[in-house]
Amino acid sequence: MLNFNKYHIFSLFFFLLFFSNVNSQTDCIYKGAGDGYNININASQLQNYKASNGSNIYTEFFFYDYMRFKLDYCNNPRDCGNYNAEALLCGIPVKNYTENPNDRVWMGLDGTYSRKVDYSASGVKLSYVSIFLYYFCQSGVLSTIQYKCDPSINGANATVNHDLIGTCFIELTIYSSYFCQTCPNCPTTHGTCNQMNGWCDCDTYTKGINCDQLNVNISSIVGPTNIGGNVTIFGDFSNIYTNHNSIKINIGTLSCNSVYFTPNTSQITCIVGAGQSFQKMKFSDGNGISSTYDGFYYRVLCSDDCTPGGRCNDIIGTCVCNDEALGIDCKTLNLQLTSVNQTFVSGGQVFLNGDFSKVNHLALNVEIGGQQCIDPKLNSLFTILQCKIGAGEGIKNITITSGKLSFTKDGAFQYQYYTCQNSCSPPHGSCNIYNGECVCDNETFGNNCQFIQCPLNCSTASRGTCDGNTGKCICNNKYTGDACQFIQCPLNCSTPLRGTCDDNTGICTCDNKYSGDACQFTLCPLNCSAPHGNCDLNTGICSCNNKYSGIGCEISECPLNCSTPHGTCNVNTGVCSCNNKYSGNGCEISECPLNCSTPHGTCNVNTGICTCDNKHSGNGCEITECPLNCSPPNGTCNVNTGICTCDNKHSGNGCEITECPIGCSTKHGSCDSKVGLCKCDTQTTGLLCKESRLLIESADSTNSNGGTTTIIGYFGTPTSLLTIKIGDSNCTNIKVINETTLMCDIGEGDGIHNVTIIDDDLSFTAINLFQYINHKKEISKISGGAIAGITIGCVAGISLLGAGGYYQYRRNKKVKLFI
Repeated sequence: MLNFNKYHIFSLFFFLLFFSNVNSQTDCIYKGAGDGYNININASQLQNYKASNGSNIYTEFFFYDYMRFKLDYCNNPRDCGNYNAEALLCGIPVKNYTENPNDRVWMGLDGTYSRKVDYSASGVKLSYVSIFLYYFCQSGVLSTIQYKCDPSINGANATVNHDLIGTCFIELTIYSSYFCQTCPNCPTTHGTCNQMNGWCDCDTYTKGINCDQLNVNISSIVGPTNIGGNVTIFGDFSNIYTNHNSIKINIGTLSCNSVYFTPNTSQITCIVGAGQSFQKMKFSDGNGISSTYDGFYYRVLCSDDCTPGGRCNDIIGTCVCNDEALGIDCKTLNLQLTSVNQTFVSGGQVFLNGDFSKVNHLALNVEIGGQQCIDPKLNSLFTILQCKIGAGEGIKNITITSGKLSFTKDGAFQYQYYTCQNSCSPPHGSCNIYNGECVCDNETFGNNCQFIQCPLNCSTASRGTCDGNTGKCICNNKYTGDACQFIQCPLNCSTPLRGTCDDNTGICTCDNKYSGDACQFTLCPLNCSAPHGNCDLNTGICSCNNKYSGIGCEISECPLNCSTPHGTCNVNTGVCSCNNKYSGNGCEISECPLNCSTPHGTCNVNTGICTCDNKHSGNGCEITECPLNCSPPNGTCNVNTGICTCDNKHSGNGCEITECPIGCSTKHGSCDSKVGLCKCDTQTTGLLCKESRLLIESADSTNSNGGTTTIIGYFGTPTSLLTIKIGDSNCTNIKVINETTLMCDIGEGDGIHNVTIIDDDLSFTAINLFQYINHKKEISKISGGAIAGITIGCVAGISLLGAGGYYQYRRNKKVKLFI
């Protein structure tokens, strides 16, 4: 029970209110709690309680000062609504309001304070954030009120207990089996009874209050027509897939055969016989576990294609149209055409009046009498459809389409004819009803045919103007004749002595010695061989340029007079014909032999002598020199190409490289091209650098516990792949002191062992070089005729006979003997 000390300034009140027996009422559950609810109130067991106003109250209250929460028990299953208490349980935000006279605030689920209700197998839980700084919970701290159930207490009257847990958590427990489930039908094969909430906990294969339903989740079904056929079921069937070979499906009284589960467990197919209307679909596994689905029906195909304006209702076999379509097949546009603003036979803007609100989102196409009405567009109210139609006449049908949808109204459009404003002066003219203009006869013109026509219309307006009152032409300056049909020539072709005039074209035909539009110019001989000279058109005499002469400037002078006697001049062309050793426009250039084999040399055109570049020689720079002259006697030079041919032992552009023996190790050596020998690294030797220089001369012993040993020998410059083995054990913590000294750590052991050093592809093994030395008494001599070997500058490990010890010599230093 909850106890308050002197620091609590408010009281906690808890009331459980009941109402009288109502025989028609059944068990009351929290609507929306799902299979996990555990408060099951039997309304017939509750006592009656009357409020002060005389009405039944079915609610439970608990109070704090200035804070009250309300949870509704409900007397029958009910939907979530807007009533505050009801909304509190259903998770709907509601507004706070104040109730007089105590000015207590009913705390709903106002989103301002992040309140929520959770339904679970443990009961109903209300969470809220306290807003009262000096009271039960600190401001901003999440508080929780939770209902639990205890089915162990029997009795007609329920009791409630409440406890304060921590700072802001209140736990209210309802006692009485009338309020709590007791797992009445929980199977042992697929469920277990949850003693806390009184409900079955199902495995993944089943679901339901008693775990007696297959855990299948169907999202949709595509059934066959009434003749039967394939059934496709969509959903999540992963929970029963492990037993899919045993699953049976019945539709009504028929078996759905050839049941097949797709590997992704999202689809089942089977084949069923003929049927009609809705049928109950049942899944069963043959072991008493099943589930049913009421949404299966045999499809009735529509006689018409309902698309794109609708869809087929395959339950009854009729089309259901979208908003934009009408008709049995949903192919008629849902619009109203009430009137049309007509246009003239020449065409123009057409306004279709009506209601186009249901089709305003579609791209509409309009045809009038089979002719496209272009640029259709709706006004903002969707009451006028405007487009532009071409010329036509008569009464026409109007057809509006959008894809496969259409609307046609016969005879809804009529072209209007024009009328002329004037009388057209009959009998000289008549009215054209297609444009409203007068059509005059050949003798008159004007918008009312009121003027007399001139001959040939004065050969168009550019030649003259017609006096409509007299019918005579007034010609412009360049024209003449009754109809201004003749063109006057300029200057009358400069008197008849120089040319003749063509009055149809107004162009002069000049005599041979004259030219110009009016034959006003005198021609020069040969036209001064243009552009070799200029003609004086007044006198007909040429003025020749510097390089030309003659009455017609027909003689061409050669440059430098062809540097006589180096060449001869062609007076017709002004081009020199040079002798063999000369060239240039004026034969002023002396040619060099072979043109100096350009670009191998440059020619002195004054002397005809070549200056060759560094790589070439000869009178015509025709000889190509080889690099280093092929380092004789290592090779020979090809003077045509400048390329060396080296002997077998040399290479390079100038045969300057001496090649090394074939097989020089690429890992441990490199070729010295100056001497033709392999240059080995510090670990190898030999002609091809393939002979190892690794050597172990000695290795310090350790006691049987192991330790650090120093290895003396030659190791060159070791790589990162260096490993050391003593016996079968790897040495650790290897340190390279220099080329002749290594140190490493060896583990515990005993006896004498080989020492092996391995570095990449090189290795060396010293036999019986390392000894683990036990801590025993030293002996001063070798017994049993021991034999010791001494090797200067190398290592020798020689077994002793009969004494049980051995001598080891390292660089002429004797090691003490231990036993």
